[in-house]
Amino acid sequence: MGTSVLRKLRASSLLVLGAMLAVLFVETSPAGAYNTQLKDWQDKYGPGTATDSSSGDTAQCQLCHRDTNGGDPWNAYGWDLREARFLEECDLDQDGFDPNSWDECFRCVEPWDSDSATGVHPNDVEIAASTQPGWTDGNNNLVFFKSGALDVDQPPPVGLEPYDPDGTGGTGGTGGMGGMGGMGGMGGTGGDDVLPPGQYKRTTQVVRPGQSIQDALDRAKEGARIYVLAGVYMEQGNATNGLNITKNGIQLIGQSRSNKDKDKDKDKDKDKTRDVIIKKANGQRNGVAIVPPMVTDCMSCHSSMELPFPLLPGIEPGLPDPEPLVYDIVVKNIEIEGFRNGLFTERVDGFLFDNVTSTDNSGYGIFPTLSYNGVISNSVATGSHDSGIWIETSENVVASNNFVEGNVNGFEVSNSDNILLIDNEARGNTVGAAILLLPDIFDDRPGATNIDLINNWFYDNNKENTAPGGILSEIPPGIGIFVLGTDDGLIEGNLIEDNDYVGIAITDYCAVTSLTSFPCGEDPPTQNPAFLLDQSSRNNRVVGNVLVNNATDPPALPFGLLAAEFTLGTLPVDWLPFPPDLYPLFPPEDFTPYHGNCFENNQSSPAPGVLEFFSLYDFTVYQNGGPPPPWDLPACPAP
Repeated sequence: MGTSVLRKLRASSLLVLGAMLAVLFVETSPAGAYNTQLKDWQDKYGPGTATDSSSGDTAQCQLCHRDTNGGDPWNAYGWDLREARFLEECDLDQDGFDPNSWDECFRCVEPWDSDSATGVHPNDVEIAASTQPGWTDGNNNLVFFKSGALDVDQPPPVGLEPYDPDGTGGTGGTGGMGGMGGMGGMGGTGGDDVLPPGQYKRTTQVVRPGQSIQDALDRAKEGARIYVLAGVYMEQGNATNGLNITKNGIQLIGQSRSNKDKDKDKDKDKDKTRDVIIKKANGQRNGVAIVPPMVTDCMSCHSSMELPFPLLPGIEPGLPDPEPLVYDIVVKNIEIEGFRNGLFTERVDGFLFDNVTSTDNSGYGIFPTLSYNGVISNSVATGSHDSGIWIETSENVVASNNFVEGNVNGFEVSNSDNILLIDNEARGNTVGAAILLLPDIFDDRPGATNIDLINNWFYDNNKENTAPGGILSEIPPGIGIFVLGTDDGLIEGNLIEDNDYVGIAITDYCAVTSLTSFPCGEDPPTQNPAFLLDQSSRNNRVVGNVLVNNATDPPALPFGLLAAEFTLGTLPVDWLPFPPDLYPLFPPEDFTPYHGNCFENNQSSPAPGVLEFFSLYDFTVYQNGGPPPPWDLPACPAP
């Protein structure tokens, strides 16, 4: 992928992904290099050259930067030069482009119109006229930060006049269609087709209200950044998805607000006029779909977007190529509202979703599937009747510093490996976090291992279950953490409080779903022998958590039987009615009472009359004359 630093340096670990994202936005040149670059520019265009421009003498470091001493941030001309360093098309000397020389960058951006001044003046015209290629008159300028932030409608620095060859103003700020004019200039005409010619070549595009984000995505090359200014966008071009991202290295970045209220109790009062909001148009199902090009029309293959996503007659399961087909995607500072699913991925390797808000997307909020090496951070998901943030059939994903509220499952991780939920907050859901092995998607990705929950806060997850059907609709509210059929996870350092039914539950799939309308053996997906051999929860460690006041208002029987601060719903597999030919194939720990699940150094404060620990195995023994509760939590073996 010619224009993506991440693509060239992609690795299979999240730490490497995070490091590369950091490198992407860090200026590596030392402070003294700015003077060198300015000298190189002056030697090419300055007084005494063929161009004989005084633009550099007038502006000095502000030729490319906002501040007189250079550095972060940049004006549009300086930002274009930075991006040209890694553009293959700017390797004008054909000598290898990583990075290109500054002389190549200067020449490459000459035909671009960096400041988008009224009258469309390419950079070389502005330089020859001794005006400023990075500044236009009036509050019409863009300022780019290495953090990825963008300031819009900025005035140019004082004292650099003339800014434009004809002395006119800019394109009209954020006005979009008929927007306000620059100082002494004209209003912007807006519309989807209005894009300064330079933006067709540059790797940064800026989308204003009244324009189409999808049009910018369609124009973009691999590795492009698309900045979206605050406003409400209803994209009309696709019947299924609000936005389709199908190219590698795309960064979709909404206008950020430095004063955004992060206090969840005050979300209703925040100034949403300064957000980028994508809303449903014409019955669309997905807000933002990041998928290979051949799967943008979900409903051409599926009859429903609800689990298990049934296929239409005659459609074969799977993609022609099982490998990831989209790489290195960034989505930041975007709110997605009112779809079936908010942000959806399929077969993406390398992604960062930061400060994404999912609001009232009825199915799933933020929903990566069949994807790898990703980060979901600083995001909010509310109002989904399934899962707010669902990591499904994926590998090597970190979810950190997110907030979920008012969903059925706040977080869900299913049929995935090497997932970390850390420093998150789940409040007011039916289940705070559901960590699952599901039979419906077992053929897509078997197994679910190494799913860790560390330093999270799960509280007051007592919302009525509003799932529209299926086994999820039968799960009672009031659960902090629910582990069903997954292996080798770590639950450590979490605060779990005021969940009415269970603080932490670890259960075998078949032992517990026998209480529902979808018991193993009768529910068709559970008839898969490979699934039955993997349905036990094994070797999960629960260490150093604090549990307070859970299980005080449990549901009626039979589910109410399992209420406790800690619940272990495991049974030896030979106590369950599996097909006889399977028993020799189960691993040895499946024949033990607790399957290697263990508890260590936890603190719990159960309310009067509430069990600290319920064990389905010990309860079954008790029913047959064994010891009554309280029972001892199985301890973790010494390291």
